[in-house]
Amino acid sequence: MVSRGLFGWSPPHVQPLTPVSETSEPPESPSPYAADLGLGLGGDGAPPPDDDAQPPLDDADDDPDPPPAAVPFKRLFACADRLDWALMVAGSLAAAAHGVALVVYLHLFGKSINSLHAHGRHTHDLFHNINQAIAYALFHALYFLYIAIGVFFAGWIEVSCWILTGERQTAVIRSKYVQVLLNQDMSFFDTYGNNGDIVSQVLSDVLLIQSALSEKVGNYIHNMATFFGGLVIGLVNCWQIALLTLATGPFIVAAGGISNIFLHRLAENIQDAYGEAASIAEQAILYIRTLYSFTNETLAKYSYATSLQATLRYGILISLVQGLGLGFTYGLAICSCALQLWVGRFLISHGRANGGEVVVALFAIILCGLGLNQAATNFYSFEQGRIAAYRLYEMISRSTSTVNQDGRTLSSVQGNIEFRNVYFSYLSRPEIPILSGFYLTVPARKTVALVGRNGSGKSSIIPLMERFYDPTLGEVLLDGENIKNLKLEWLRSQIGLVTQEPALLSLSIMENIAYGRSATTDQIEEAAKTAHVHAFISSLEKGYETQVGRAGLSLTEEQKIKLSIARAVLSNPSILLLDEVTGALDFEAEKAVQEALDILMLGRSTIIIARRLSLIRNADYIAVMEEGQLVEMGTHEELLNLDGLYAELLRCEEAAKLPKRTPIRNYKEPSSFQIERDSSASHSFQESSSPKMSKSPSLQKTHGFLTFRTSDANHNSHESPNIQSPPSEQMAEARLPMVASERVPSIKRQDSFEMKLPDLPKIDVPLHRQSSNTSDPESPISPLLTSDPKNERSHSKTFSRPLDIFDSFHAEDFKQHHTKAPSFWRLAELSLAEYFYALLGSAGAACFGSFNPLLAYTISLIVVAYYKIGVRDVHAEVNKYCSFIVGMGIITVLANFLQHFYFGIMGEKMTERVRRMMFSVILRNEVGWFDDEENSADILSMRLANDATFVRAAFSNRLSIFIQDTSAILVALLLGMLLQWRVALVALATLPILIVSAVAQKMWLSGFSRGIQEMHRKASLVLEDAVRNIYTVVAFCAGNKIMELYRLQLGNILKKSFIHGMGIGFAFGFSQFLLFACNALLLWYTAAAVKDGHLSLVTAVKEYIVFSFATFALVEPFGLAPYILKRRKSLTSVFEIIDRVPKIDPDDASGLKPPNVYGSIEFRSVDFCYPTRPEMMVLNNFSLRMNGGQTVAVVGVSGSGKSTIISLIERFYDPTAGQVLLDGRDLKLFNLRWLRSHMGLVPQDPVIFSTTIRENIIYARHNATESEMKEAARIANAHHFISSLPHGYDTHVGMRGVDLTPGQKQRIAIARVVLKNAPILLFDEASSAIESESSRVVQEALDTLIMGNKTTILIAHRAAMMKHVDSIVVLNGGRIVEQGSHDSLVQLSGLYVKLMQPHFSKGFRQRRLI
Repeated sequence: MVSRGLFGWSPPHVQPLTPVSETSEPPESPSPYAADLGLGLGGDGAPPPDDDAQPPLDDADDDPDPPPAAVPFKRLFACADRLDWALMVAGSLAAAAHGVALVVYLHLFGKSINSLHAHGRHTHDLFHNINQAIAYALFHALYFLYIAIGVFFAGWIEVSCWILTGERQTAVIRSKYVQVLLNQDMSFFDTYGNNGDIVSQVLSDVLLIQSALSEKVGNYIHNMATFFGGLVIGLVNCWQIALLTLATGPFIVAAGGISNIFLHRLAENIQDAYGEAASIAEQAILYIRTLYSFTNETLAKYSYATSLQATLRYGILISLVQGLGLGFTYGLAICSCALQLWVGRFLISHGRANGGEVVVALFAIILCGLGLNQAATNFYSFEQGRIAAYRLYEMISRSTSTVNQDGRTLSSVQGNIEFRNVYFSYLSRPEIPILSGFYLTVPARKTVALVGRNGSGKSSIIPLMERFYDPTLGEVLLDGENIKNLKLEWLRSQIGLVTQEPALLSLSIMENIAYGRSATTDQIEEAAKTAHVHAFISSLEKGYETQVGRAGLSLTEEQKIKLSIARAVLSNPSILLLDEVTGALDFEAEKAVQEALDILMLGRSTIIIARRLSLIRNADYIAVMEEGQLVEMGTHEELLNLDGLYAELLRCEEAAKLPKRTPIRNYKEPSSFQIERDSSASHSFQESSSPKMSKSPSLQKTHGFLTFRTSDANHNSHESPNIQSPPSEQMAEARLPMVASERVPSIKRQDSFEMKLPDLPKIDVPLHRQSSNTSDPESPISPLLTSDPKNERSHSKTFSRPLDIFDSFHAEDFKQHHTKAPSFWRLAELSLAEYFYALLGSAGAACFGSFNPLLAYTISLIVVAYYKIGVRDVHAEVNKYCSFIVGMGIITVLANFLQHFYFGIMGEKMTERVRRMMFSVILRNEVGWFDDEENSADILSMRLANDATFVRAAFSNRLSIFIQDTSAILVALLLGMLLQWRVALVALATLPILIVSAVAQKMWLSGFSRGIQEMHRKASLVLEDAVRNIYTVVAFCAGNKIMELYRLQLGNILKKSFIHGMGIGFAFGFSQFLLFACNALLLWYTAAAVKDGHLSLVTAVKEYIVFSFATFALVEPFGLAPYILKRRKSLTSVFEIIDRVPKIDPDDASGLKPPNVYGSIEFRSVDFCYPTRPEMMVLNNFSLRMNGGQTVAVVGVSGSGKSTIISLIERFYDPTAGQVLLDGRDLKLFNLRWLRSHMGLVPQDPVIFSTTIRENIIYARHNATESEMKEAARIANAHHFISSLPHGYDTHVGMRGVDLTPGQKQRIAIARVVLKNAPILLFDEASSAIESESSRVVQEALDTLIMGNKTTILIAHRAAMMKHVDSIVVLNGGRIVEQGSHDSLVQLSGLYVKLMQPHFSKGFRQRRLI
């Protein structure tokens, strides 16, 4: 079997976003003869409307893979009990009865037609025969009513039974799977991942099984009953016609099948084509701050628009193939119908059949083929279910943890721990030794800290102690007893584990502290008090019942760690394992957590895994590891005296922290002189850094690009002093490394950015504002690609107006968009350019639609001719009408081509235009708009992919069907009125009832269990959390508790699914009843009209046949109503995006563009809160002035507002109150893109695009020369490591290339800023996330950059960043609490000293105080 990960389950990957795919919508033009003629004997040209029947397009690998393993079909029902079998038998019988009903109706219909036989033969007793025919028709009308009642009960029982049994059986599968999953060895999660996707992905397989063994089995039995019933009825009535119809079937199937092959291939191509465009869009939105700060919006728009052209081409090809495929399928089917009716003439003339039998045989076989075709659509679901069942059943049959659950327990635990000659490697990586002959002794009630370089093996000590793994060789002893001999659950109950990333389940705080253990409320509160978290919990509205995790309240890292400590306190362990608990906290939070830990560690044997040596100096013993062995052990002083590896590690750490002060520049001259000095100094940056730089004219101040802060991928990084909200920097530190590694952006560049971008159709984005400039926002040449400031062109239009005026305008506008869906004419405006295509398509649709009643009328004429009523030459009449039908078949090919091809072109162009409009407007919105969860990168990307296709579906696709079906209705009514207006009116009166039936059927059968699936998704949240934090769950033996909670939720879902199933079953049965009952009513009234003498028997037969055929065409457009209503919200969201006016408008050419920037920045009484959290003030009456050329460091606790300062300077947000000034002018007065082009930012975790290093550096200025780029890399200390790579600057990095260390990424980011040469520099915690070895290299690059006379703002936690600083600003709660030089703040001994204390060595602090 091909290796696909976990038993054929592939790890999650980014699926290509669905473009305008025909498989995601109902068929654009279902056959007007679908129900009666069923002209899709083996495959409609269009894909069936059932989404589940569409195989997903696999673009992961072009190589053909062997088919995945699957279980036999009968094993799908392996978890069924007696009640399930009873339900399945009842559901199967009901489905069969429901399927046969239509065929039985057709047989009775033939009997009704046969009443003409007497009318045609026995003219001498005409009155008697007509009355007999009327009585016969009334009798059959009563039969039709009985069939309708039977169908009602059959549909109800069918749907209800299959829903209930499907839910019952899959509940057992879910329960068994989760039970086995939670009992796996840790090596299993090492191999297959423990990020929670293993739960969500595999439990989604259960939905495939549920679909296969419930609704799909019922649907299959239903359609197979129709198939066999139709075959029998056809052969019984007229076996010659039946066999002839079967013989022509393969030709019709071939026409549809060939077109489907081409459609499938084109669908794969269109998926791939849109995948590239989707990637560009998603990365642009995900890293919107970086995009804005580099002012690369126009480049992104044109990259996206260019990628959409391939999607447009493939979409038009699909329309062509679909038009021809459907045309030939329907054309052949109509011609086949003519052939059989023509042959029927000979059978009748030789007395081998009568007219009714010929017609019934023909339509019975067509129904038979339609049933087989519909049944075949279920095979894909069966196959998917069998494959999914194989994956799940193999997992369920997999043995659980190999660890022996039996063993002895110790009567008392002293806490002596010993690792004796331990060798160990992970099962997932057996070739890499982790421990090699490791010895360690931890005396009872002592604290031992383990230190060492990365990869030394220290992190493996905790899992070995918890027995997540067993050593390859050697043994681990507790009080002299090998822990393998101890009962596993008892052993883990003696150990308390506190990690750096605390595990919270989506449950209440109380349940998270208890974590599966039985504890009283008093015990839990006592544990919380010990962990110093009781006061915080009590301040919450619901206290200990507050929901946390992904489904509830977000907590800070400090609060999570304290809950984790409370959990450990509750377990009252003898042994404590701490994994760098306070490593990610600021000083204040670290101090609070450390106090709680100190209480917890009292009297317990403790092992600490330490990565910051300054935190473990008070440990009883420090053990130093290197390459899996213990190399040193002793107290802090003993190891320093030894001057070995520990001393080396300590020196390395302190070297990165030690500040090197330089003389402070004096900026006390009068401001008038200051401006002159800044002006002259602004051109002399290169003199102090590199002689080559001064020779590089392009590195003078140019209009380039900048990157923004750390949290590009985290739009909700809002800072607040409020302890209940997660501080932004903390969130960035905790989450961004993961985000950056998982979602590497990619940029697509052409060979030369100087070349003219491809000419694309212009788009007009309607904006409800006045334009102050005529420049084109969609100019094909990006103004960012030119480097001459004098000739800089702006692709801007307007400037932001005063905030209060705008807010009221925007609020009103937003409210209007939320309440009003776009009108039909608004949609029509989008496609006015393609009006000629619409006219041609409409002509084809109207022609094809009118053939429905015309064909029915022609068949009725042939039937009358069969009985020789009013006809002299039967042969001539039948030949004439059959020729007419053949002509319709030929014209059908042309009509379908016109309809699908031209409406397809119109739809594809509309989709492409809407996507470009949406993307263009998205890239105009202010950053605060992206902070809203509804505007996240994932959601906006899905809107671009899907919502644009809904605009097409709501207009061009539906217009096509509307015109087709309207023409059918009008022609049918016209024929009816010409024949007899009374029957036509009755048929029209039944239309609302039929509409209700069709709408109900499509709504209720869109998916049996859609509502229940959402409940399952919420139930699986706890499981996903458990697997994501499996180490903690296992350590605290919480697996059984989680399993108990999950089973309880499954029980609740089962109860609701019973009610859900009965309701859907009743509604479905009733909708089917209405369909048959209306036909019975029509037959009854027609017979009654003949009896009353309002129309002749021949006219009645013609009229009844016409309206029987036309019924489904009358109903079809209304059956699509739920689809249109469902997508109404998507349509509204499209125009909400397009019509939105940004609060901070980048397209404003009226903004100022001064020739020189002096760099003086001032915050004047600024208040600020983030738009998504208006109640939390981040900056409060904040004032700060920075002179041009000055370097200012900003420090403070997490959430104090440091990073917000950069956001305001970049004008990602505007202040709530107050002003931010540049060179004495409000930032709002400047052109936004010009402003950002004069700022350079080095973020903590820079965005490295998935392309070459060269293009990553010149992203700042695309026309930079080779020498300028390399010089920038040299200044950033990056040239050496880049040159050492095999391909140098052409090395691909990111997702598909070489992985870079954080330090290397930093240097590339610095090289960008050097190349940009902006007069204002912003460093956001620029070296806090870098390992000690790289920190010094990066620091030197930053120092070189700062040496130029630029206005520089540093956001820092570490003392190393204080080098070359003219002033330090200390923030707390959005206010400045301290300000001055480093020395003056140290003497003040306030908050600054508390914050920086962990980063100063003891000797350095003493020297500073002296």
